[in-house]
This record gives sequence, structure tokens and C-alpha cells, in this order.
Amino acid sequence: MLVFAEKGVDASVIDDVISTAGVSRGTFYKYFKSNRDLMVAANEELGRELLTLVLNRVSGLDDPAERLALGVRLFIETALAFPLFARFTRSAGMASVGPRSLLLDYLPGHIQDGIEQGRFFDLPQEVSLDLISGGVLFYIARSSESSVDPEHGRHVVAALLRSLGLSDAEAWRLADREVAPMELPENSLLRRSSLRYRPQGDSGEDAQ
Repeated sequence: MLVFAEKGVDASVIDDVISTAGVSRGTFYKYFKSNRDLMVAANEELGRELLTLVLNRVSGLDDPAERLALGVRLFIETALAFPLFARFTRSAGMASVGPRSLLLDYLPGHIQDGIEQGRFFDLPQEVSLDLISGGVLFYIARSSESSVDPEHGRHVVAALLRSLGLSDAEAWRLADREVAPMELPENSLLRRSSLRYRPQGDSGEDAQ
């Protein structure tokens, strides 16, 4: 995850990964045949751990629009809180919304519930997924390259909710709620990787 965040998915990173992970070349090739195989595995593991945390936060909410808004806000807030996550998501690109990604695991059920309850437009699900995934990934890519106003994420979520069928007032009411950052367990992939991550130009002197 660290190496992909720094060098991108298409760079030749196998030697860097072997060095960072402290494993032999034979062990690496026992499990992964290419850079992309490794990136997909890391993305799936990250998606699983974040999905569990998101579901725990939204499980008591009956309104599918509220569940979707909170889930997307949590995804965005995690990217802001963990620069490594933002850079990895940007590097993974469309693989971040592959069949086993966090967004595609989380969104479809809530979109369908929203349609059935009359909360969302009855759009083809692929259209709704494209709108949400594209908006979220572009926002994360922007946040990984430069500072963004914290309010920008709320505007993104409000715009996505309006595109699904909510009124301006209701979309903003859901998007503008305070969202506490997710508390990652000490053994989570993202927390462990972030402890070793140093953005370019950071000497690490202030790290805890």
C-alpha cells in the first residue's frame, strides 16, 4: 500500500514491495503474479476493513438516503484524515471501484432501498454508481494533490444526493451533519501502513 501510494499502480514496484514487506522474492510470487494482483489484494483488504467500520456506524439508520450520505462522508473524511488512503485511492484509480471495492460493496443495497422507498429516482443502478463513484474518487484525487476546503466534501455529497432525487434543502441537511472520524483498530491495514508513511518533503521529525 505504501509503495503504490508513492509510485502508482503501473510502476514496477515489486522490488520495492519485497524490500518494504521484508519477504523473499519466492514468497511474493507464490501469492502474486503482477503489480496489479498485489494492488487488487491490498484494495480488497482495505475495502473489507473500512466496510465493516462503516456498516457499524450506519446500522441503526432506517433512511437509505441518510445511510448513503453518512457512508460517503465517512469515506471522504477517512481520505482527509489519512493522506496515505487518499494517495493509494488516487493511484488505484478505477480499481478503487472494482467488483470488490468498498464503494461497490456499500452503495448498491442503499441505492435500491432508496428507490423502493421513493427516496431516490428510479435510475439504472449503474448510473447512480457512476455518479457517486466518479464524484468521490475525483474529490479524493484532488485532496491528495492539494489542500481542499473541508466544506468541499459536504458540497460534493449534497450534489450527489440531489442527483439521486433529494431536494436541495434535504440534501444539504444530510450532507452538512457533523461526522466523527472512524476509529481504526490498531491492527488495521490502514493504521499500520499510515504509521510508516511519510509524504514527500516530510522528514518525520514530528511523527508520534
